[in-house]
Amino acid sequence: MKSFIALCLIFSLAINYVNADCPDTENVVWALGGGCQVFRNECYLIRANMVRKPGYTVTTKEECQKQCPQIIYSPTTGNYNGHVREFGNSCLKRVHTCRTGESKC
Repeated sequence: MKSFIALCLIFSLAINYVNADCPDTENVVWALGGGCQVFRNECYLIRANMVRKPGYTVTTKEECQKQCPQIIYSPTTGNYNGHVREFGNSCLKRVHTCRTGESKC
């Protein structure tokens, strides 16, 4: 019975910690996990790791930034109902067509 009560107490403290507000202090933590993730401070990282498995791994800024997505600028155009539209790349052109339903000529 005592172990059950102790377990409930630990669980309650963990739930309260997850729901507690983190301080607004800026002490950036760089982490890897599905790419580069940046947290305001260690509290936000801990909160994220409590609900994410596997958790984020703390790393250096330099190592994290190696995982940042690259933006590719490769302009392209599309003729939509007689109007030529310019897009930063073919992916953005496909997004436009998908979201607006405009067909290309």
